[in-house]
Amino acid sequence: MNSIVLRWFKPVYLRLLLLLRPRVQLWIALGAVTFGGLLVTLSLTKLSAGDRAAPVFHPDIPKAWDDHEIAAFQVPLAQQDRSPRYLTSKEYYAQQVRPIYRTYPVYASEHEPAGYMESLEQKEPEIVFDASNLRTKEDWIRAGEAIFDAAPAPVKMPPVPISALLPPGVSMPTTRDGVIPYVTYVIRKKGVVELNLFSCATCHTRVLPDGSVVKGAQGNAPFEELFAALAKPAGAASSADAKARDAEWLLAGAPWIMKREQFDKQFSFQELIHRHEAMQSGVVERHGTSSAMPTKVPSLIDLQDIKYLDATGLMRHRSVGDLMRYVITNYGLDIIAHYGDFQPSKSQAAIGADDTRFSDEQLYSLALYIYSLQPPPNPNPVDDKARRGESLFKQLDCIRCHTPPLYTNNKLTPASGFEVSEDLRKTQDIVDFSVGTDPALATETRRGTGFYKVPSLRGVWLRNALSHSGQANSLEEWFDSARVKDGYVPKGFHLRPGPIKGHEFGLNISAADKQALIAFLRTL
Repeated sequence: MNSIVLRWFKPVYLRLLLLLRPRVQLWIALGAVTFGGLLVTLSLTKLSAGDRAAPVFHPDIPKAWDDHEIAAFQVPLAQQDRSPRYLTSKEYYAQQVRPIYRTYPVYASEHEPAGYMESLEQKEPEIVFDASNLRTKEDWIRAGEAIFDAAPAPVKMPPVPISALLPPGVSMPTTRDGVIPYVTYVIRKKGVVELNLFSCATCHTRVLPDGSVVKGAQGNAPFEELFAALAKPAGAASSADAKARDAEWLLAGAPWIMKREQFDKQFSFQELIHRHEAMQSGVVERHGTSSAMPTKVPSLIDLQDIKYLDATGLMRHRSVGDLMRYVITNYGLDIIAHYGDFQPSKSQAAIGADDTRFSDEQLYSLALYIYSLQPPPNPNPVDDKARRGESLFKQLDCIRCHTPPLYTNNKLTPASGFEVSEDLRKTQDIVDFSVGTDPALATETRRGTGFYKVPSLRGVWLRNALSHSGQANSLEEWFDSARVKDGYVPKGFHLRPGPIKGHEFGLNISAADKQALIAFLRTL
């Protein structure tokens, strides 16, 4: 399959694989399977109380990329004069709107129906988002799922099962029906089957042990391991180090923190592979972070009540419009923003394939879908142990920061060593102490505000990759007092042995109390 050429949206991977290994350029980018696609229907939803049609929904759709709102929705970076300046509203809306096409499931080799790829080649393109056809709120939510699954850079694929192209030793979780729910096929032109890449569902789809799928949850596909496996053979190329440095600088460069010359001296292709191999599922090198300081994938379930987005609280979440703006920035506008005199990329194509963008109607529909996301049934019982854990949770004053019912106080806590200005105290919700966790993500990246948001503990039973960069991989590890000691080897992301610093609450209670506390947390 050495003719496969796959363009992806994440800029570092785009440049790295296209430049380093043109004969094996597959990056399985974890889109979301829609199980046969999503059709927006003209029929009205029936009310459960009777045979009447549901009332017509009249959405109040804000202008997403409004110049005044852009200036207010982002928390300043730790070095405030490097806070990003984005495209103006006029520049943004000059881009063409991206059509949303029907998508089709991707099967593991042994489960793909006979003649499946050939049948896809016979299908006509089908646009599934048309705001004029959306009558009820439920229509808008269902259409939003199509946006959740849409991606900016589909790539033509050969007529073979996708799992046959995975490198040895890398496997993808599959559903009960043998579907790989991290990629979808899309038909934008009859006869051309493309792979749908880098949708919201890419990182926010989780397969449970029973094969069920939870959309909006912390994702669990091993895509960083996959990247390392695919890119590793390119390390023999004489130009590998230089190209890897260019790609990483585009993704993570922050010259006010580290000059390019210093970065070039200490970074190599082999170091890049080492870092990606260290990232377990649920951890990603997100643009604006770095491969040395990746971030855990957050859950989008129950997002409507959360006031700050990103681990560093980078974006304020005051309204549906802010969530729409958050989507826009994370679909490429942060790559072409100006950070003082530094601009990672000057290409408008960072916004999306063919310089396209989502429409405000599409973004609003997506936001409604995200707000509608629900967790799966929680299998953890509220028994005597859990109730005792709840009492301990209160006794230890965990509710000070993880306040019920949201199990967060929706505030920012300063990273170690960050001095909070009076201006920030007046404009942001800030607690007056640091919990001592590793400050690097909050102070040494393009997403670094000097703060970490206090995360919600709801749904923690459904996650791995705890702490900002996923250094701990379970609640048991998080409450293990050994993790703060020198020489500790984290079970989650780590580049070398060393402690998982900070947040030492609950480390010095008895083993029985820890078990009770963990039992309670798993019921949330």
